[in-house]
Amino acid sequence: MKKYYLILFLSALFLSCNEDNDAIEDNHQVINYDQGNDVSRNFHGLILETNGNPVSNATVTIGSTSVQTNSNGLFSISNASVKEKFAHVKVVKPGFIDGSRVLVPTSGDNRINIMLIPNTPTATVTSGINSEVNLANGTKVKFDGAFKDANGNAYTGSVQVGLYHLKPSDTYLSETMPGSLLASNSNGDAKVLETFGMLHVELTGSGGQKLNIANGHTAEISLDIDASQLSSSPSTIPLWSFDEVAGIWKQEGAATKVGNKYVGNVSHFSWWNCDAPFDQCNLTVTVQNNNNLPISNLTVTLIRPSQAYGTNGLTNSTGQVTGIIPANETLTLNVSDFCGNVIYTASVGPFATGSSNTLPVINLTATAITTINITGILKTCANANVTNGIVKLKNLNVSNYYGQVIQTVTNGDFSFTTNVCGTSQQFEIVGEDFTNLQSTDAITFTATAPTTNIGIINACNAVNEFITYQVDNNPVNYVVSNVYANLFTPVAPGIFINTQQNVPYFALNGDLMTSVGTYTIGNAPQISLNFSTTPGTTTTTTVDYNVTNDLQFVVSQIGPIGGYIDMTINGTYTNSTGTHTLSATIHVFRDN
Repeated sequence: MKKYYLILFLSALFLSCNEDNDAIEDNHQVINYDQGNDVSRNFHGLILETNGNPVSNATVTIGSTSVQTNSNGLFSISNASVKEKFAHVKVVKPGFIDGSRVLVPTSGDNRINIMLIPNTPTATVTSGINSEVNLANGTKVKFDGAFKDANGNAYTGSVQVGLYHLKPSDTYLSETMPGSLLASNSNGDAKVLETFGMLHVELTGSGGQKLNIANGHTAEISLDIDASQLSSSPSTIPLWSFDEVAGIWKQEGAATKVGNKYVGNVSHFSWWNCDAPFDQCNLTVTVQNNNNLPISNLTVTLIRPSQAYGTNGLTNSTGQVTGIIPANETLTLNVSDFCGNVIYTASVGPFATGSSNTLPVINLTATAITTINITGILKTCANANVTNGIVKLKNLNVSNYYGQVIQTVTNGDFSFTTNVCGTSQQFEIVGEDFTNLQSTDAITFTATAPTTNIGIINACNAVNEFITYQVDNNPVNYVVSNVYANLFTPVAPGIFINTQQNVPYFALNGDLMTSVGTYTIGNAPQISLNFSTTPGTTTTTTVDYNVTNDLQFVVSQIGPIGGYIDMTINGTYTNSTGTHTLSATIHVFRDN
């Protein structure tokens, strides 16, 4: 079996070797890939962990714009600065392996699905001695005991090793893998890869510091080959490492087939991939119903001859999906509905190397699929149209974690065209108002073809607790869970608030803040703040009586234990980089 990653929601992707084209460059290689011009694009998406639970407070960065996911793992970014043919989405949350996605963004809304892997240690080894760490399926890594820290200094002591093997047969391969399968071979030529398995290795020292293999040393990796791929797997295969900055895979060495495993040596750790490179072309597919309405969230699968698994992509809100596919081959194209049933099949190709191809629109008959158009209006609790929000529609008979339609609202309006599963027409809808940090209830309803208008839904359920703050004109930082808040009395009385996470980090030590009122650092010298200045980083700034400032702390409520502490902070402070403005709103449960 050979698996290709179909990039979702993309316009045509073009590769070029012209000297005038932009190229993705790192310290080792340049990939001859035309990124296009600078553009502004809109994105929204869903961040989940491997058990399907939403990841809140994850920092999502696209270009120079960063936001945090809400309690449902949702995010929305408008007018992000990216390239016409290359957008690199990064997701960071302490306790998880960094996630990412690379795509060519469309001029409409771009849906991003990313699954974060818990950064869980597999075993502990010791420097200076040979060691081996194994997974249950036989995938393993052998170390010679030589490690270094981030500064290149030799490390001695215990080393926590975290291994994660991502198989081509994994249901959520496309959501879990980093970037895409866009790659640069040893000549710098852009290729599309077929994967025979990926391995992530994380090395951590006793002090929590990141480690790597020492200079001049290597580690041996052995990746179990899927049983369905064993007969078609080549005897040798190139190895590729993922460049987290550039967002591409780079060819580095090769692995040899030994029994049912690929074995190779690597000089550093990140993600590693056993892949065969192919010349590529582009294919765009558009799917509509019998009334010429686009259908979103249909699965388009491309299958090479003798493949066990296909290449999957989801249609977007315009019914379209575009991807990089192998050139010069006849492929089987299947379209599957929301419920996993194949409802259309055809042979496509072969297509010439480097070509961009668009199939005629696929119009599904009424007998092939039953579709329903669901419309409504999302309003704020004050009954104004939501302008910065998302509506999420879930078919209650679909078990796939990402089997839900997500759409940004246009001045409150939303419209979905989706299909029903069997005889059930039960759906659940939730609206999110990002501006006011409020959501609707989860509303269950029975849809009726051809159109169901659910009317007005109001986002009035406030997030239980939150801290929002902004430094200068940087993106707003959001913390919506895991906040520790106390009122200490009678010794050293005052408010203490601390986020139980590193990104973003926010801490307030408010000695003498014991009642409702307005405070300044000058009239209560023990008031101090420590906070992340930039979303997605652990870099923090401290503001206390040693720092010139005119910050005002307005405490409007100090509730009993289990009640709320409410406060705003506004003003300026001056540090080595200049004078900065700070505005913050705090609405948190009091724990003690």
